[in-house]
Amino acid sequence: MQYENGRYNGLFIHYYDNGGKDFRGQGKDFRKAIELEPTKADFYSRLAINYDEWGKTEKAIEPYRKSAELRPHHVAYFSLGSAYEKLGRLDDAIAAYKKSIELKPTFVFALYSLGGIYFKQGRHQESIELFRKVVEVEPRNVFGVHALGMAYALTGNKDAAMQQYYLLKELNPQTAADLLRLIPK
Repeated sequence: MQYENGRYNGLFIHYYDNGGKDFRGQGKDFRKAIELEPTKADFYSRLAINYDEWGKTEKAIEPYRKSAELRPHHVAYFSLGSAYEKLGRLDDAIAAYKKSIELKPTFVFALYSLGGIYFKQGRHQESIELFRKVVEVEPRNVFGVHALGMAYALTGNKDAAMQQYYLLKELNPQTAADLLRLIPK
């Protein structure tokens, strides 16, 4: 790899030529790119992805954080939140997901992920609000409809849960059957 004309040539060509999956040995290249251009958010993001893909999520946190700091973007904060969530750092994950949603209120991945944390924490009303937003943005989102139906079922709102069941039955009958088992008779 050579540094030329303000770009670290070849780094991303290799990445894209390999379907974005071949990160073996790329960490040193990303670290070198960061050394040469320390204000380039994409280099930090790619280094973080490299660590994350190879199960080094703890090491991914700092480059994810730096990427988000250099270029505040909803995906950067979502990625940071996902890493925190993998590590069980739920308060940090919540803060990152909230920042992602602040930057793009219709970003379903962050809405769904934050709703999932709230759901696991027993904060069902807050999870319902977030899952409802997912379904408003993407009415045919199987994960959102299922999660919303589960949250309704677990809070005892049988009618609302059944509405989600009927919608889900059209989208994915097997997932609808799973939801139906959770709805009180």
